[in-house]
Amino acid sequence: MNLRTYKVSSVLKKKQIYFISNTADVFYLSGFNGTFGKIIISPGKAAFMTDPRYEGMVLKSKIAGDFEIIITKNFQSDLLLLIKEKEVLLNKNIPLSEYLLINNNCRGTRLDSTVSSLRMIKDEKEIELIRKSVSITEKTMKHTAKILKAGISEKDLGLEFDYYSRKQGADGLSFPSIIAFNENGAVPHHATSSRKLKTNTLVLVDAGVKYKGYASDLTRVFAFGIIKPRLRQIQKYCESVLKAKKIGLLSYKPGVIIKEADLAARKSLTQDGLDRYFTHSLGHGMGLDVHEPPSVNPKEELKFEKGMVFSCEPGVYFDHKYGIRIEDDYLITDKGADKLGEFSDSLIICD
Repeated sequence: MNLRTYKVSSVLKKKQIYFISNTADVFYLSGFNGTFGKIIISPGKAAFMTDPRYEGMVLKSKIAGDFEIIITKNFQSDLLLLIKEKEVLLNKNIPLSEYLLINNNCRGTRLDSTVSSLRMIKDEKEIELIRKSVSITEKTMKHTAKILKAGISEKDLGLEFDYYSRKQGADGLSFPSIIAFNENGAVPHHATSSRKLKTNTLVLVDAGVKYKGYASDLTRVFAFGIIKPRLRQIQKYCESVLKAKKIGLLSYKPGVIIKEADLAARKSLTQDGLDRYFTHSLGHGMGLDVHEPPSVNPKEELKFEKGMVFSCEPGVYFDHKYGIRIEDDYLITDKGADKLGEFSDSLIICD
């Protein structure tokens, strides 16, 4: 049993088991990244269940040293034997079909946040992998600035981002890239389209990659051939967003209630008359998933802890004009927020 699995086992009482099937949770506890893997933990014991496709791989891996291996040809039947007369603890991200199967065939079920709580605090290896993921995304953002040209479409830029990031070592994207020209950027989760780039356009790129399972998430804005009177106004809004980002980050430190960061950034935008244009939360936890709890929103009562990783992404969105969002990823340290990258967060001017 490895240390992470032991920590889960330690919360269990007699006749309790913990069932884990979410792919990110399974990877976190075992390192398995196949399509079918389940973990069943009881006091002092942990089993890993998979099907015959992965038998050879699992038996030759570290998983076989950390878990009792169960090769199943009938998942439902084998699982029901394990949970009979047991109380089953479940993470809330369990698929509905599995929840119903378990809930109808055991002594009782209870939602539990132990695994999610463990995942909130990153160890040194996880932090190293996230830094590498951020580094690849930053290199790809810089490449994006170089290839902006009239006639290229949002979709083409998205495809180029994916291709170039993979050449830099990424496993893939951490989410579908958001590429938005002018008024499309006023929609925070714009669906990248076939719209083509013209001069005098503000380009918003929100993208990230996965590296050895770990996600990054950055957003930058690029001014492509924008004439000076319009550019000055955009620069003014960018300065307000960057100021809100800086002020919000002052609260990204251990012991501070998480909502205080969001409220501080929001107050800064209020002072500039822009609060009503900020329509989402300041940030979110990150790790194996690009969005992990906790969220940096105005209601979050948890406190920042050393080892947590968050995005910080204030933005303002002007309907039918453009949107400005600037986002980086940060590690919570004893001294506060440590930026997990080096790329400037200023407006990027592209001629």
